[in-house]
Amino acid sequence: MTITGDNRVQGQVAIVTGANRGIGRQIATDLAAAGARVAATARNPDTLAALKAEVEAAGGYCDCYALDVTSETSVVAAVDQVIAKHGRVDLLVNNAGIGAGAEYAWDLPVDDWWQVFEVNVRGVYLCSQAVMRRMAQQRSGRIIDVGSLVAANPNPKASSYAASKAALLRWNSCLAVSAAEVGVAVFAISPGLVATDMTDRPMFADIPADQWVPIEKSGELVVALASGRADSLNGRFIHA
Repeated sequence: MTITGDNRVQGQVAIVTGANRGIGRQIATDLAAAGARVAATARNPDTLAALKAEVEAAGGYCDCYALDVTSETSVVAAVDQVIAKHGRVDLLVNNAGIGAGAEYAWDLPVDDWWQVFEVNVRGVYLCSQAVMRRMAQQRSGRIIDVGSLVAANPNPKASSYAASKAALLRWNSCLAVSAAEVGVAVFAISPGLVATDMTDRPMFADIPADQWVPIEKSGELVVALASGRADSLNGRFIHA
């Protein structure tokens, strides 16, 4: 990574969930490269050590926090720690997410099906709620939810993931309208089809190379939204 800086992102306090791998790691890295003070979170903060080392070696800023998005206690504790250290939160990126699949839409055990909602929907709500309490006081901030185009397309082999992302988009649109009243901009993004451990499955084996989206596009989009240049798109679903 290279620290390039962006005076519109420089110094922003940015919380990124699920920052230990894949798209979340890329987003955290790119925000740090743009000059943000990144609060990288994961259930096991030890998995963030390599990210922190890479960011700091390049001259960036990265703290690591334990955060289980399904636990209100864990979420509130992590957000409170960030606020206690920095006095504010300027950006929340709700990236943490999981998927589960089965041959048919009805085949997944109900607890496995619902666990996807616990992470992808409940987790986003808990993190957004905790951060909005501070952002509403500041009357400033931005929230970016990592969604998916599968929210608008049936995928019977990943029904829980598709349904959870559809619910996420409707929640995001509701939050965007309400948060605008206190000066907070809200966006949902679609990274597209990105090569990560979540797509390292047989069902993706035959996807043509030209349909895959470089992971860097997600980080670039988040940095652009964090800069405020696209605040007029509040409430929009933006494809990387």
